[in-house]
Amino acid sequence: MPVIFASSSNAVSNFHAVKAGKLRKLASKIYTDDLRSPPKEIVRRHRLEIAAHFYPGAVISHRSALEARVSPGGKFHLTVPGAAAPVRKLPGLEIRLWKGPGPQPGDVALPLHEGGELFSSSQERALLENLQIARPRGKDEPKVLPAEELEKWLDRRVRIHGPEWLNDLERRARELAAALGWERERAELEQLLGAFRGEPSNRRLATDIARSRSRGKPYDPDRITLFSTLHARLAAERFVELPRSPVEELENRAFWEAYFSNFIEGTKFSVEEARVIVYDQNAARELRRKRPEDAHDVRETYRLIVDPNISAEVPANTGRFIELLKRRHARMMASRATVEPGVFKKVKNEVGSRVFVAPDLVVETLVRGWPPGRTLPSATSRALYVLFLIAEVHPFKDGNGRISRLGMNAELEQAGQARLIIPTSFRSDYLSVLEALTLQHNPEPFVAFGHKLVDINSRIPFGSFEDSHDYFHKTGALDEPSAAHFDLSTFRDTPTQ
Repeated sequence: MPVIFASSSNAVSNFHAVKAGKLRKLASKIYTDDLRSPPKEIVRRHRLEIAAHFYPGAVISHRSALEARVSPGGKFHLTVPGAAAPVRKLPGLEIRLWKGPGPQPGDVALPLHEGGELFSSSQERALLENLQIARPRGKDEPKVLPAEELEKWLDRRVRIHGPEWLNDLERRARELAAALGWERERAELEQLLGAFRGEPSNRRLATDIARSRSRGKPYDPDRITLFSTLHARLAAERFVELPRSPVEELENRAFWEAYFSNFIEGTKFSVEEARVIVYDQNAARELRRKRPEDAHDVRETYRLIVDPNISAEVPANTGRFIELLKRRHARMMASRATVEPGVFKKVKNEVGSRVFVAPDLVVETLVRGWPPGRTLPSATSRALYVLFLIAEVHPFKDGNGRISRLGMNAELEQAGQARLIIPTSFRSDYLSVLEALTLQHNPEPFVAFGHKLVDINSRIPFGSFEDSHDYFHKTGALDEPSAAHFDLSTFRDTPTQ
């Protein structure tokens, strides 16, 4: 029981416990049996119990309801119906009280241990509260979120729940404003949401993300930040550069690139079957009859790699980049009508714990994410950046991994370097480093994998199919791993040497 509240029944026992070193006093009428944690940490962690004890039935309101944490200025805002002392100062926390309506039907009752009752403003109520007039004294922090933070809050919810959420929120807010008599706040909300939608409004938006949305170009700011993190890391890295393969090796290398790239995505054929699909159309008829779409994927990936008109194409601008992605995808997925070849996704996609960019954010996220990669000093850095950019946005319903690897290798081929393949045995490593970058914002495993990928490819003999096949058999490169070999815990933001 880290927080203990004083009462007439425990006053004496608390006094003796403090003298015996079993309790310590945090503030007036508040004790704790946690003798190690800083008082500030204890108070903030148990702010809900403290608020419910001293102000039962209060509503967490204004910025506190939207932030769901202590504000940067150390404030915690509550609304109570009756008059009360406006401030309660505690270690690391200042509880601010505002007179206003009690709990409304949409407000959320918070489950608390040891009894007590506390509510949190509904989203519509909190939004209206944060549009109230707030005049802080001097440098004091206001009870409402700054316009920039309020816009970011709105945009994040729209990205999570979709544009229809905004309409539903506005409807509920109008009903609540009418019930509470908050007509000024309702008018402010309508102006804000109108500006968000790009409608005529006297509200001037404060953030780029909101202004971009108002122009019909919403994007994913969290992904842009992630791309910047990767860019900064790649800009400081130097990779061994593999020279372009001799002409006589290119066709063999293209076969293995197409084979492995499809196998990673679950298009599984034996090496012998893949060679029939790629090289012998008559003999491949039976395979195409049994698995027409998979066979087409392997064959068209190979054709994209060996086609000099597209294999090394690096777009000159963002418009060409978008067009090139669609063109490659349309060719590769031409036989898969259900995938909508060359068309960006219409439904959100995810793999395991990775949830990719929402459909309505795809174009602008690519448009904003692609240009920084052009400034990276080495072709390998640019290639790895493009690989992750496309894989992370996941712009299509299917085929994204193959498209991202085609983009990576186009960068290398255009720079006169060897295209890279990812053998089946490194599939789990490859997917795990992508996931670490997505979920942990840790680029170190990805950069280390880039070095490993270059090293692997420098050792593969591509002089003939037989040489390559024998090498892959001996090294186990054709085997499917049960788990990743990379120990991600060893990568902690330490630059790779």
